Amino acid sequence: MANKKDKRVKPKLSMEHELLRPSDIWNRDGFIEKARFEGGVMPGADGERLVFDNCVFKDMSFANSDWRGAEFVDVSFQTCDFSNVQMENVMFHRCEIVASKLTGIDMANSNIGHLLMKECDARYVNFNFSKMKEVEFAECNLEDSDFYECDFKQVRFEKCKLDDANFSETDLDGVDLSDNTYERIEVTVPKIAGCIVSTEQALGFARALGLTVRDE
Repeated sequence: MANKKDKRVKPKLSMEHELLRPSDIWNRDGFIEKARFEGGVMPGADGERLVFDNCVFKDMSFANSDWRGAEFVDVSFQTCDFSNVQMENVMFHRCEIVASKLTGIDMANSNIGHLLMKECDARYVNFNFSKMKEVEFAECNLEDSDFYECDFKQVRFEKCKLDDANFSETDLDGVDLSDNTYERIEVTVPKIAGCIVSTEQALGFARALGLTVRDE
């Protein structure tokens, strides 16, 4: 297990970044690098395909804006607000999102690699049809989240709330859910083979399959 965790690559960030205002993104020809944004409201991308490379966002609000198709490479997000953001078809590579709010964000059909999402409120997040490789969700609230028909490669959930999360049509082979909490999740029966669960969770799956569990 430890070796698998070591494969996630952290963001490659410079020691110094240029402090920019949110409006400065329009002066960079769609490519923003070695920049820091701190405290304020980010404007929506409005259909522009923006690329952020080696950037830091702290205490920024993206709420209720449109960032579809944006690319983030080697980016750190700290205490940011992504509530109800449209982020379909985005790319995250070597990024970290920490202590942030992502309630209702739509990230369907996205390409996500080497991402850490830690201590985030990500209820109602939509990851449908996304590809994820070396992604770690740690201590997040993912209740009512949607992972329908995702492509998982080394995706980890650690101490997350997963009640009513939807994993239908997603292959959970090798995914460890044993230290996460939930009363009910949606899964596709042929695709749960190899999923790692606790004894209590296994009993819950058995009952969901219509089996009668007899205690000795």
